[in-house]
Amino acid sequence: MIRPGALLPLLMVFSLTVSAMQIDADPRTIVSFMDKGLSPELDILSVATDISPDNHLVFQVKTRGERARGEAADHLLLRILHEKVYVLLVPINKGDGDKVLMYETTLQSDNTLLPDAWKALQENSLPAGLNARRIVNGAEFILPVDWIDFAKDFGFDAYTVSAQVQGDTLEISRVHDQAGKGRGGSSMFSAITLLNKLCTPQRLRSRRD
Repeated sequence: MIRPGALLPLLMVFSLTVSAMQIDADPRTIVSFMDKGLSPELDILSVATDISPDNHLVFQVKTRGERARGEAADHLLLRILHEKVYVLLVPINKGDGDKVLMYETTLQSDNTLLPDAWKALQENSLPAGLNARRIVNGAEFILPVDWIDFAKDFGFDAYTVSAQVQGDTLEISRVHDQAGKGRGGSSMFSAITLLNKLCTPQRLRSRRD
């Protein structure tokens, strides 16, 4: 028999387990573990997706803090798995601007790893409307919805990295943090599943309210 005093801790554990399962099942959001061993601007707390009124897919990456100046190689990076592997990145330092760079590489069988080198997309291959903007403790990466092939699988994750641009190649020398670390692999799902989740009637009603 379970003593009354032991019931509350058990309920709390069950609630946290169910909550974690719900987070993992929701393709819109990644909730990351806090790592106090990292400086605040390198510690990712969450990645959330949304649809903007002008039909752009917005990835909001939040960190525990921010900085104006520091190591120039440090970048905030969004990785997208969608037939190929794409990365979008902006400097961690707010003083270095918010111009977004985009690179690609081929999709490997083991897509849990972040490759060391990437090739830049040519100007005419960049999605129209590609953008990034600073927010408090993080950045938003913006892509047009029509860039996505909704018949294909889709996945995303965010990182803080040390990276250098050498010609048209991006070289990643160190990964500081990964939003989805500890999940046991890369999460891929149908792109239409993400769109349906973002456009549910409940979500639309809450926006109007």
